[in-house]
Amino acid sequence: MNIPPVGADGHRMTVNANLNENEAIWHFRSAWNVAALNCLDTKYQPVLESYGSFLKQHSRKLTSTNTALDTQFRTAHGSRNEGVKAREALMTSVYNYFALPPTLVGLCETALSISTEYQTTPPQDIAAFSVAGLQRFEAVFGQFFNEYDQYRVASAEWDMKYGSRYGASQPGYVAVHGASGPALASALLDSSASPVGEVLDPTTGARIPLVAPADSTISTPIVQPLAGDAPDNQVPN
Repeated sequence: MNIPPVGADGHRMTVNANLNENEAIWHFRSAWNVAALNCLDTKYQPVLESYGSFLKQHSRKLTSTNTALDTQFRTAHGSRNEGVKAREALMTSVYNYFALPPTLVGLCETALSISTEYQTTPPQDIAAFSVAGLQRFEAVFGQFFNEYDQYRVASAEWDMKYGSRYGASQPGYVAVHGASGPALASALLDSSASPVGEVLDPTTGARIPLVAPADSTISTPIVQPLAGDAPDNQVPN
């Protein structure tokens, strides 16, 4: 899995790095769009409702932002057609970024918080609200990337210590490394997967399960615009 690197300023170089105000508004709108389409539990109903209100109540600002971005891309790429291609390619990567399956819970919880605030205290400055909201969405992904980096370090350490005897790190080992007894049983239960074998930890004597990765579950987040979005000739998907 490719993890965005950390830049010189300490922030990860994601699709949301170094944006101007118009870009930040549009990326925030995209994140909210993905949440509205994928956060389907009943408790997340305010996400869909607030997103619809956001589109209607601020349609004029969103339209002007969209126009400004079209001009920006046309100027940067020398023609309208090339600008549209470049913008559509970027927005595809933005939607895919926000639809990253492991971050769905965090995305939904953040969207619910933002949506509730939008309903209870309607923002006066939609640009400031969008910029701040995008930072909150981005924090979800930053946390995941940091945790994934920590996993890679732990996995590499396991490989260095045990790889010559057992091969590369196995799914299931890192998650329960050092656990035993009830903690180990609980971890296995939560994994919803059955061990395919085990190895003996020579240091602790613990029997470490080797859990095969599940290949029967496929997650395909929905990233199409909602029906209330602007027409395709105005808003790239």
